[in-house]
Amino acid sequence: MNKTAKKLSTKPDKRAADLIRQVTKTILQEKLIEKDDKVLLAISGGIDSTTLLFVLLEIQKNIGFDLGLVHINHMLRGKESERDEEFIKKLALRLHLQLYVKRVDVKKIALDRGLSIQHAGREARYHFFDEVITEYSYNKIAVAHNLDDQIETFLLRALKGTGLKGLKAIPIKRDTIIRPFLNTYRADITQYAGQQMISFVEDSSNDKIVYERNFLRKEIFPIMEKLNPLFKEKIFLLLKDLTYIDHLFEKKANAFLKKHQRNKEGDISLDMNSLNKIDDETKFRVISDIIVSLEPAFVPLREHIRQIKNIISAKGPNLVATLPKGIKIKKIYDHLLFTKKPPAPPIQETFPLSMGKNVLQPFGLDLQLSQPRKIAKLFSKNKNIALFDSHKLGQLTIRTFINGDTFIPLGMKGRMKLKDFFISLKVPKDERRTIPLLLSDNDIIWIIGSRIDERFKITKNTSKVLKVTATPFR
Repeated sequence: MNKTAKKLSTKPDKRAADLIRQVTKTILQEKLIEKDDKVLLAISGGIDSTTLLFVLLEIQKNIGFDLGLVHINHMLRGKESERDEEFIKKLALRLHLQLYVKRVDVKKIALDRGLSIQHAGREARYHFFDEVITEYSYNKIAVAHNLDDQIETFLLRALKGTGLKGLKAIPIKRDTIIRPFLNTYRADITQYAGQQMISFVEDSSNDKIVYERNFLRKEIFPIMEKLNPLFKEKIFLLLKDLTYIDHLFEKKANAFLKKHQRNKEGDISLDMNSLNKIDDETKFRVISDIIVSLEPAFVPLREHIRQIKNIISAKGPNLVATLPKGIKIKKIYDHLLFTKKPPAPPIQETFPLSMGKNVLQPFGLDLQLSQPRKIAKLFSKNKNIALFDSHKLGQLTIRTFINGDTFIPLGMKGRMKLKDFFISLKVPKDERRTIPLLLSDNDIIWIIGSRIDERFKITKNTSKVLKVTATPFR
């Protein structure tokens, strides 16, 4: 239902002016809004965002900026959602403000994409905000997060086990997002709404303590206020200290990533020796930042980082830590690989070869077989070209690694297990059955892109040469 805030003070004008001065001071100090800005206010119709609207209208008289409204109907509360949308439309019409509205079936998005309702709703909101900003040239989005939201977020993250990085304060501005109420307590907002007789709509879900934030507000905060009536101020001061410390560690983590992070085809790798030299908190941030860059929707917790530390400290050269959202961290000898890609399936076919061009689609290779006449100028350092004595060759085929495979690496006399050769090159275990091997009858004569077999090399007695050129095409 529509709800008009009650009068909570006998001196509304002075208390109202105090809030306007406080929010104006925040806006000017933080440079949240400047003259001629185009500000888009995200409005739900609830007390916080509706009160922020009227506060901004007062401040607009002195600063001089354009103000528009944006509302997204999440279609989660049936008639209540319809009521909220209608309330905002009437409010915008009465105040002669431009309003942008969109309806989104958030529950369907959450089911389709495997997201929580909260995450799906947040994504839908900010995607719509970006659309409006781009199309209608707004440069700021004002949201109504307040100081109580700061404290609730801090406590919820602490209870879930997030690290220092997750305990820092919500930023008062980030990119185009601004939060003019972030230094304002909810009680002051409620007080102002009562003084000014501001109408707003009540979300019935706010009364349900099954939701974590509501449980904090209704059950936990009253207890904490009995223990210390100033507990919110104490937490706010702690947040400021934590945010400053977080900034110092963040600088260290960013410097490390800039120097040591390697990106390849959407994957990210780090040298483990360098990683082990930094302190635990910076290490936590480095690993967390990489994970979030792969999956922005995922918040790494300390327990996730412990999983990764376990594989770093373990003796095995090929180990994997599996995290939610399809994230895998692979220890591959002396480096860590962060990926969301599923492992490449093993290639189990055998492919016969003929002279000329051979297209090997599963390997992404063109293999060119030729027999050049001039032998003296054939020596090549190109790892994708191999030369063989034709008279020593039988039927040529391509396949991948099979347990028990051996060959005699060029320059050696004895046989070597192919498994040991791969280990010496630090080839990841799950990639070994995707590497093409060139065979003559049953003998491996070339690990393509790496080493040929000693027995099949050309010598001074070679009269006929087979030249094999491997050209990747993907």
